[in-house]
Amino acid sequence: MTGLKAGFCVSGNGSLFRAAVRHREALSIDPRLVVTETKASPDLEEFCSQNGLRCVRLDPADRPAFDRELTRVLIEAELDLIALTFDRVLPAEVVRHYAGRIINVHPALLPAFIGMRGMERTLASGARFGGATVHDVVDEVDAGAIIAQAVVATIPGETLADYGRRVYRLLEPMFLQVMAWYAEGRVERDGGGRIVVRDARYGSLPVSPALERFEPGE
Repeated sequence: MTGLKAGFCVSGNGSLFRAAVRHREALSIDPRLVVTETKASPDLEEFCSQNGLRCVRLDPADRPAFDRELTRVLIEAELDLIALTFDRVLPAEVVRHYAGRIINVHPALLPAFIGMRGMERTLASGARFGGATVHDVVDEVDAGAIIAQAVVATIPGETLADYGRRVYRLLEPMFLQVMAWYAEGRVERDGGGRIVVRDARYGSLPVSPALERFEPGE
């Protein structure tokens, strides 16, 4: 198929990656590659084989070798966009090569709770609102320009699992919408280096910019 040549770096189950593959036609993307690691879901190879993607599983135990192979695989793929749901920091060479073409999912409202365990730290802080962010990737961790955010009110005493389900209900359609905006060529930068989606509607909740083509799940 034709469309935005997309690659993914996945840790865990890869739920957002799988959603993007299922919606590839609506997104106008051409999923080509997923790079994953040893601890990620063991059925990712099977899923990729069924959907015509190359899957590369790397062992992070030897970090220099992991970074070298990750760099080689991603750069040789010559992708239009890389989407991360990854517990590893990308090597600087990859970030430079794909500058402006890598997005990351962060499970908190940046710039708060940068780094790991964003959901846990949001709840532990007593913050009355949490959520998730999709942002551009730069060398500094979680410091790239924000593309979109989803906001969820916290509930005192709620479990992490229940909070996570409520965040994911908004995160999946937001992630898909951001990929669609990239495929449509609508993601731009303003004079201050901030990312703005052309003709998108800002100022609404629970997702800003507002969702256009995807609805929150159940």
